[in-house]
Amino acid sequence: MRVEPGRVLIVDDNRMNRMKLSHSLVQQGHATVEAVNGREALELLRAETFDLVLLDILMPEVDGFQVLREMKDDRVLRDLPVIVISAMDEMDSVVRCIEMGAEDHLPKDFDPVLLNARIGACLEKKRLRDEVTEQLKFIREIFGKYVPESVAKQIVASKGMLEPKLLKATILFTDIENFTTTAESIPPKQVVQMLSEYFPAVIEPITRHGGVVNQFQGDAMLVTFNVPIEDPQHAEKAVKAALEIQEVLKGQTFAGVELRTRIGINTGDVIAGNVGAGDRINYTVYGDAVNVASRIEQLNKELGTLVLISESTVDLLRDKNVVESMGDVSIRGKNKTMRVFKPRI
Repeated sequence: MRVEPGRVLIVDDNRMNRMKLSHSLVQQGHATVEAVNGREALELLRAETFDLVLLDILMPEVDGFQVLREMKDDRVLRDLPVIVISAMDEMDSVVRCIEMGAEDHLPKDFDPVLLNARIGACLEKKRLRDEVTEQLKFIREIFGKYVPESVAKQIVASKGMLEPKLLKATILFTDIENFTTTAESIPPKQVVQMLSEYFPAVIEPITRHGGVVNQFQGDAMLVTFNVPIEDPQHAEKAVKAALEIQEVLKGQTFAGVELRTRIGINTGDVIAGNVGAGDRINYTVYGDAVNVASRIEQLNKELGTLVLISESTVDLLRDKNVVESMGDVSIRGKNKTMRVFKPRI
C-alpha cells in the first residue's frame, strides 16, 4: 500500500530506540521529529503539526498514559493517530492505551515491513478522516451562506432530515420604514449597497443574542429565538436584540442613506422544520405566532413607535419594568384585541 509521506513525532526516552525508528521512517520517505519524554512531546504537539505519533509508554516526567490523556482532552489533538511502542511484557499497558484512544501498537523489536504497514494504515485512515472533516466543514460553510449556522450544523448532523416540530418560539419581525419610497428615490445599485451594509449591522446583535434569521423578505427579516436551539431566555434576548438594533441605526447611514426599522415581537407555538417538495426544501417556521409578529410590526406605523412587543412575550420577561403598555389594540385577522407594549427608553 502506497501512502503519502507523513510527519511523525517519535516519543521515547531511549536514544537508541528513537534512532532505530527514525532511521526506518526516513528510509520510507517520512519526516521525523524526536521527543525524549511526554512533556517535550506535548510541547511539540501544541507548537507544530504532525500526522502521527509513535509513543513509548514508560517514560520519566510524563509517561505515555498522560500524553494520551491530554491529547484526547484537546480539541485539536484528539484525532491525531497514536501508535504505542511497547515491549512484550507491557501488553496490559498496551491494552490500556488502546482503550484510551491509541490507534495501534508496535513491539520495540519491530519488523521493518510490519512498521511500514502499521504506519501506512494509520496515515491512510488519517488522510480519509481529514478529507471527511474538510468536506463537512465546506458543507457547513456553504450552507451557512444560505441558512443560519446553527441550522446548517443540524442539517449536516441529521443528514438533511429536520422533521417539522411543534415548538414555542419568540418571533422578531423587522421591516425598514418607508423602504419602497427610499428605493424609488435612489439608483438600484445604491439600493443593493444599502442593504448589503444594513443587514450585517442589524444581524450582528441578533446572532449575538441567539436569534436565527430564518427568512429575508426583501428588506424585512423573520427572526426566531429558541428555534432551532433552545434558550430559556429567548423572550428577553429578543427584546434586547431589538433595542440594540435601534441603537445601531442611530446616527448611522447605509450607502449614504439613514434608515429606521420597525420591529414586532411575539411569542407562541410554531411549526419549525424542513418544508418543501422533492429536492427543493427550506428550513422555516409557520404558525399564528409568526403572523401576529408581522401584524404587530405593522402597528408601529399607527402608534408612532419603532418596537412593539406582545403580552405573551412580556409575560416571559423577568423584569417587566423595561416595557410599558400601549393598551389593547386590534390585530388584523383577529377577533379579539391584544395588549401590546413598547420598551421604556
